[in-house]
Amino acid sequence: MEAAGRLLHRNWDKYDTRQVVYKTAGLTAEELKQGYDWAYKSFYSWSNIVKASTQHDEVKHMLKHFAYAGGWKKFEPAWNFMIKSKALNKTLPVLEAVLAKVKGKQRPAPDNPSPFPAIA
Repeated sequence: MEAAGRLLHRNWDKYDTRQVVYKTAGLTAEELKQGYDWAYKSFYSWSNIVKASTQHDEVKHMLKHFAYAGGWKKFEPAWNFMIKSKALNKTLPVLEAVLAKVKGKQRPAPDNPSPFPAIA
């Protein structure tokens, strides 16, 4: 990309997946950004967050998934503010509680522990 002159800048603060930092072969920077914003909004819609949360077997796992996905993805401007204002440490107990492993019954191990499908 660099050799082809497709990098728009080297401001590493903007390399966060939300900002266009290179020229694409088939889209304008605005089209790429609009596509990203649409996909992000669709994927992290409240209905999708609820749907993904309810896929867990136990209510405590459902609630944890909902708190994490909803809290992080739907309140991102608030998190960005907390990070930039250096106030994130004040939320540490809440973050630790949400991110801590939830203890519960173990799921049975799959017949094929490989991440690749079995070939018959």
